[in-house]
Amino acid sequence: MFFSIPAMSAGIAVMEQSVKELGQAFSGAPTNINDGSMVFFNPGAMSQVRGKLVSMAGYVVAPSTTFHNSTSQLSPALGGAPLKGNDGGSDAANLVFIPNVYYVQELTNRVAFGFGLNTPVGMRNSYDSNWKGRYQAIDSEISVLNFNPSLSLKVTEKLSFGAGFNVQYLRTRLTNAIDFGTICLQALGPAPCAGQGLLPQAADGHASLKGDSVGFGYNLGAFYALNQDTHLGVSYRSRVTHDVHSNANFSVPDSAAVLTQGGSFVDTHARTSVTLPDNVLFGFSHRFNPRWTISADALWTHWSLIRELRTDFLSAQRDDVADLKWQDTWRYAFGISYLSENNKWTMRTGFAYDQTPVPNAQHRSPRIPDSSRYWLTVGLTYALLKNVNIHAAYAHLFMDNAAINRRGATADLLAGQYSEQANIGGLQMDWRF
Repeated sequence: MFFSIPAMSAGIAVMEQSVKELGQAFSGAPTNINDGSMVFFNPGAMSQVRGKLVSMAGYVVAPSTTFHNSTSQLSPALGGAPLKGNDGGSDAANLVFIPNVYYVQELTNRVAFGFGLNTPVGMRNSYDSNWKGRYQAIDSEISVLNFNPSLSLKVTEKLSFGAGFNVQYLRTRLTNAIDFGTICLQALGPAPCAGQGLLPQAADGHASLKGDSVGFGYNLGAFYALNQDTHLGVSYRSRVTHDVHSNANFSVPDSAAVLTQGGSFVDTHARTSVTLPDNVLFGFSHRFNPRWTISADALWTHWSLIRELRTDFLSAQRDDVADLKWQDTWRYAFGISYLSENNKWTMRTGFAYDQTPVPNAQHRSPRIPDSSRYWLTVGLTYALLKNVNIHAAYAHLFMDNAAINRRGATADLLAGQYSEQANIGGLQMDWRF
């Protein structure tokens, strides 16, 4: 389960947890009592379910991410020659599929159980192997599979609380090229390097890091029905710490073998600790009459927990450090829905603004060239049977152009601009029994 960067919320969060809610830009998520995504968005709302409910959803994402080079170059100490290669290609034609499944069951009049299988975090970013930024990134993949059993308790007829336990399996794969020509000049000087053909951009190697981890967290939620027409919701998802154990593999040109004699650039194990952020979601929905409903929400995410990503190699290889300095963000959404007179069709639309945690061009990584985004969505629901609903939704994500001006491990400068957009379509079935 891998996801291109435009397929998600800002940072590396994945919002696609409900096709119904996608149709209104997820604005009603913390007050939603009509599909199983409440397990994820607000477990306190599960106590509103009578009987059993299964929700199964799938999303197709068509992203487009393109890099436009400006002044990418080698280290100034080596003359600052332009970096060779293309602009990385485009992933516009790559379709991505995202599934999730939820189950909610009423245990008593006041207690409900729920379970979710989904991906709250994920990204994928791939460039041509000979692009200008190859020394900083080629392939970057992070996927998190989340198992989320939950319980909900109705304290009063208006107020309910819920809690869930999360078990996350995280998998990563990172690759990049290594400029052994530049490393040789920086370590040994020009005389011994030139004789071996170890010149900048003339002796590339390759690094690959693959690892996985299991982490644990929890989520809490509260649901309050002010009356039959007005609902309030709030939920909290905890941070999850992952201690990722990886295998690091290096491909070194024969001419650069001398650079491995001290124990660097040899296959080894590695460790990376990362804390995925906690967040708080506030929501409101109000039904004006039997036909029209509005909804709004605000999501705060603690992205400032991710200041750097440090990989510790169990060899003489020095630590690899990605300096990110991410900042906390807010996401705001508003939606409106209309129920047809025959109660068969519901139509929705929504808008959301999603801040990026990336502070500036110097800290924007080609692995995650994130930018703020604007969601414009439409959706509909059809009551196929009395107990079966079908949801469909479409979203277009407009994203700010994102400048990058970042130096790599050998002081190479990747300078340019990213242009991004995405189209998302989804189908979902809810079955009550």
